[in-house]
Amino acid sequence: MRPRVRGVVLGTLALLVAPAASGQQTDQRPEGLPDNGEEELLELGYQLEQQVVSSTKSEERAVQTPAVVTVITGDEMRARGYTCLADALRWVPGFYDVDDLVTHNVGVRGINGGVGAAGDVVKVMIDGQPVDYRPTTSNFFGPELIPIEAIDRVEIIRGPASALYGANAFLGVINVITRAGADVGGLDLVGRGALVRANPGGGGDVVLGGSQGKVDALVAGSFLYLDRSGLSPSVVGGAQVSPGPSQNDTSRPKSILAKLSIDGVAGGKATLMASLQNLDSAAEFQEFDPVSNDSRIALLNQNYRLLWERPITDAASLSLSAYYLDGSPTEEERIDVGTPGVLLVPSVATQGFGFTAESQQRAWHLRLTEGADYVQEQNLLQSFSQLFTTGTALRPAGTVLPGTGAGATYTFVNVGAYVQGIWQIDRSWSATLGGRLDDHTLYGLNPSGRAALVFAPPDSAWSAKLLYGSSFKAPSAVQLFTQPMATGTVEGNANLQPQTAHTVELAGGWTFPHARGELAANLYVTDVLGQVEFLQQGLFLQARNIPDVVVLGGELDGQITFGKALRLRLLAGVASTVSQDLGPAFAGTPEVDNPLFPPYQVHALLDWFLPWAGLRFSPEVSLIGPRAASQSNALIAGAPYELPPYVYTGASLGTGALRPFGKKLELVIHVADLTNQIWYDPGFNGIDVPSAGITAILTAGVTL
Repeated sequence: MRPRVRGVVLGTLALLVAPAASGQQTDQRPEGLPDNGEEELLELGYQLEQQVVSSTKSEERAVQTPAVVTVITGDEMRARGYTCLADALRWVPGFYDVDDLVTHNVGVRGINGGVGAAGDVVKVMIDGQPVDYRPTTSNFFGPELIPIEAIDRVEIIRGPASALYGANAFLGVINVITRAGADVGGLDLVGRGALVRANPGGGGDVVLGGSQGKVDALVAGSFLYLDRSGLSPSVVGGAQVSPGPSQNDTSRPKSILAKLSIDGVAGGKATLMASLQNLDSAAEFQEFDPVSNDSRIALLNQNYRLLWERPITDAASLSLSAYYLDGSPTEEERIDVGTPGVLLVPSVATQGFGFTAESQQRAWHLRLTEGADYVQEQNLLQSFSQLFTTGTALRPAGTVLPGTGAGATYTFVNVGAYVQGIWQIDRSWSATLGGRLDDHTLYGLNPSGRAALVFAPPDSAWSAKLLYGSSFKAPSAVQLFTQPMATGTVEGNANLQPQTAHTVELAGGWTFPHARGELAANLYVTDVLGQVEFLQQGLFLQARNIPDVVVLGGELDGQITFGKALRLRLLAGVASTVSQDLGPAFAGTPEVDNPLFPPYQVHALLDWFLPWAGLRFSPEVSLIGPRAASQSNALIAGAPYELPPYVYTGASLGTGALRPFGKKLELVIHVADLTNQIWYDPGFNGIDVPSAGITAILTAGVTL
């Protein structure tokens, strides 16, 4: 660790500990911590006992729900000093994030969507509303997704979930559930100071919430500035690139969430929600010209929904919703592909609207959920204009030359209907059967299904699940129709076929005696048919269907409490490609198993409460296995290769609720990559991507 960085980190830690060491505030305890500290540990969440809604759309214990689910509470994320969802996904079994310092390309269970995917193999929702960036169906996982102060909890389903959530719930679902205004009950102001190695930054969140009578309201906003400059990629042998360290490699993610709920509207409750995400980052390690210092990715994503819910009887309910979406680059987006005096300006957008109707009934031992939805999206197909930054007599600086196919549009319509039944056979056994049928403009009728048998006796420490799920995913407009902008960049393919997946899982759980911990484990096999990736074809990365990939793996999530204020959580995941058929169309192409995804991951998280000091210390250690290179880089290198394993270390130290000025004040410092180890993740077009290095973020929150 550099002396300057070490001094800043240790100095900040000293400032946090000093008040307690000097005898000041020693009687302050983390808010809600009881005298023995033990109930606080339980509140942080034994996974099997968490209440979840996302897997069935009805609230039930995780041990009983017909899915493998991980729940991360907003309180835990904030207590660890996290700034975004990606920080927490780092240690969720079955997930791996390839962070190119612009987007988080999250893969699931051995499958990553490849170049430009940005986690498109999962469906990300806020309060059940999809918020993916529709031109690419990719997702946001950084601070641009949602102000972290607005999160109540995150429910993560591993495995196909299209039977309930439709086309893009391909290999998993992440549902971010927000806080109610009444839970905020005032104004929360949060400030952050950051150091990425020696580069300063900062930002903050603002949350205002409250309730009055039948009205509940919440408004939240966030901004964060980070500077990652000074990093160099790893150049693949044979690549014709020789970039130097990144310069002006900054990001400015922003997000806004607002929701208003009113009871008593037509006998039910109406909720209006608005969610805006603004990704704004330099793009030094993208698939186009690396470390160009002039590329900038700036995307604006907007989602608005009106939801009405009404209980019809004690055993039946109805919900109706309408929503509008809009996603496109902003005017600041520019791409440098190495042509002197010319920058490329993307022209792409998606605007659309949709409707959903859903009903639920309970009768005897049966729970039924039925629904139908309609979505229409008008896509401005991606093309690239040339912006001339230097001029001539015939073409002055600032001239914009439209690209091939500029202005072309295509409209997608998808109509879906679904039904799910859960039969509570007796106190121990339940069975689930569900299905969905999607009718897509290009791909016609596509079925998805799910089935489950769950054994969860209320008076037993043991539980077990046998699960099956399938899914359907249509290629995005960018994958279908993009015009390439330069050699080595992406090209669409109008002949793409839809993607499907099938997963079988066997899961089990055991609760330790005296509520001292739990152990949950599962085995799975996933068969992915027709997965769409951008693969090297001639001069371009062309969207192609991979005929068949079979992945076998397993996951472990265990935690145990020691004494009254110490908890250890161990998590692990393995994923291995056991069969891959690229087909005759890929003859001569390197066959890369588990591209961009490690075959094993092990994580250890410790939570140590120090009630005498009002502090919580939470170190994290992860062992990440080797990651196979992308197909394009294997082709450049002349053969498949792997990036070496690495160990990630991080830690947070936080206070409880201090009241130095009569107001609630909480401090937490989170340090990622404590050893300042730079590792590399698989990249594209001749480079592999460096990690950001040691990053320290000090968060100070005040409640007014």
